[in-house]
Amino acid sequence: MFIKKNNNRDKINTPLTLVFTPRNEEEHIRNILSKILAIDDLNYEVVVVDDFSQDNSFSALGLLSQQYSHLKISSLNQETRYSVKLAQNIALKSATNNWVLIRPIALNEVKSEWLHGISQNMKGENVDLVIGYSSVVRASGMFNLLYRIENFYQQITNAGYIFSGVPFVYNEDNLAFKKDKYFQQGGYGKNIKESYANLELIANLFITKKNTVVDFSRESAICKAIEINKAEYVDLMRKRFRIEKHLPLWKRSVLFIDSFTNLLYLPVIVLAMVFVSPVWLLIIILVGVLLFIHVLIIKITQNRLNERKIFISSLIYGLFIPYYKLFHKWYFKQSNGKYE
Repeated sequence: MFIKKNNNRDKINTPLTLVFTPRNEEEHIRNILSKILAIDDLNYEVVVVDDFSQDNSFSALGLLSQQYSHLKISSLNQETRYSVKLAQNIALKSATNNWVLIRPIALNEVKSEWLHGISQNMKGENVDLVIGYSSVVRASGMFNLLYRIENFYQQITNAGYIFSGVPFVYNEDNLAFKKDKYFQQGGYGKNIKESYANLELIANLFITKKNTVVDFSRESAICKAIEINKAEYVDLMRKRFRIEKHLPLWKRSVLFIDSFTNLLYLPVIVLAMVFVSPVWLLIIILVGVLLFIHVLIIKITQNRLNERKIFISSLIYGLFIPYYKLFHKWYFKQSNGKYE
């Protein structure tokens, strides 16, 4: 279900554990984590498992743990291929509260509205999963723009599928769930070897339309302060491919039909204009109406999520990217042999 904006700032009684698994994030630990720990109007704890950092991250965590009693820290003491999953597993075992919230530590800013926005949706016996919006800081460069657009489309498409009864998640960066669901699924298990996705894989095992709240609002949205280059953009698309591969057959079938329809959109319009000329005016009107509705939805959603300076480029991207993704998905499968 989708939520309406709630301006109630009463203290939230649902206990919450924030989980971070940073690697070489000393600066963000000192500047961001310290501000998160200073939030004093919520019932929460913070669990940080350092992912084998080579800087002074763990020392910085140690200093903060002396100052804040609601901070728990641990670390991985050696390099492992699947260290993020191992660090998350340690953090979830250490969490005192059943509700856990996964967030990156490389955030652009800290505001208590993040926690209030997400926490307000944890009430109710039937709610097991709360999904918030996550973006990255706008910066110069083509790949920053492409990443922000692809990230935006992935998450709003994701929300649309959930609303339509085809629930799954693409992004773990602002994801809250009941940790007992993680352990009921046996943790990562055979998915430990998946290179591109983490807790999205677990959430997709128990997610339903009825047990999920999608909170796409400015109050609960986060913005990551990370540098984006070609590798990050390509990995974002590949992560989507990999997550979809782990979905049940019926969900993959729905996604295939949707993707196939998007590929046919432009060719069908062109062919209809050429070969069905007697009704070309009607075709133009229908296409215009559909385009207007699409543009309106994109504009309203971007304003609500404070996604600026991507409106026109996102419309162009959305029109042509299905063809590039078809090629890139094929190339990805070929270059990786068996898609591992």
